[in-house]
Amino acid sequence: MARSYKRTGRRRSTMGGVNISSKRVLVTGGTGGVGLALADRLTSLGAVVVTCGRSAPPDHPHAVRADLAVPGEAARVVAEAVRRLGGLDVVVANAGVQYPTPLTLGPDPRTLALAREEIEVNLASVVELAAAAWPHLAAAAPDAAFVAVTSGLAFAPKRSAPVYCATKAAVHILLESLRHPARTASPGVRVQEIVLPLVDTAMTAGREGPAKKLTPSAAAAAVARGMAGGRPVVPVGATRALLALLRVAPAVGRRILRDG
Repeated sequence: MARSYKRTGRRRSTMGGVNISSKRVLVTGGTGGVGLALADRLTSLGAVVVTCGRSAPPDHPHAVRADLAVPGEAARVVAEAVRRLGGLDVVVANAGVQYPTPLTLGPDPRTLALAREEIEVNLASVVELAAAAWPHLAAAAPDAAFVAVTSGLAFAPKRSAPVYCATKAAVHILLESLRHPARTASPGVRVQEIVLPLVDTAMTAGREGPAKKLTPSAAAAAVARGMAGGRPVVPVGATRALLALLRVAPAVGRRILRDG
């Protein structure tokens, strides 16, 4: 269920030394799972948050109904967030979908349709968000940020979701690439990647991994801490061990995730 998020003036926090209560934030995929918990978390820290999701009812003033699988929707959400908030300081690209896509079984139309949806939501919408939001973030500098949520599967893919893994790996490279112009043309806009482990959401129902699932609230708290710290890449929970393992024994790390 979508919620209304308003500036509160309650607990105070910092984000790169700046009080988060002064921030105007857009969180995509914010009407369920990690996104909903993150919107709650940032609101409790005093931010004013606009969210979007396919299930967002129109009677909630800070939740925009949008399907990010449709080209143009991400840019529309940015424009709507700017209209409601008077600008943007932070964008969190959190929306994501994951489906089993067995590409080795032939060109099944349903499988290919699901794969296209993963590409549109997980990658293309992030590209569109960055392009649409960047002028607003640059105007909010020096304390603005473009944040995207990825997965340990961006670094060590599993066999059952090749397209999902590819989209998350692509977002990782996209953010790396964005940091180059950000440093020169808009140095006041931080580009961050938050790397999540398996989180207990509707998307991961029935799936288990080598580590216990995080709750959405725990994941949201970790994302908020990562945003506050300002590091370019922030591994959360089990992904800290995974990324460390991939540096010293990449074959072992990939084997662990392969059947996850």
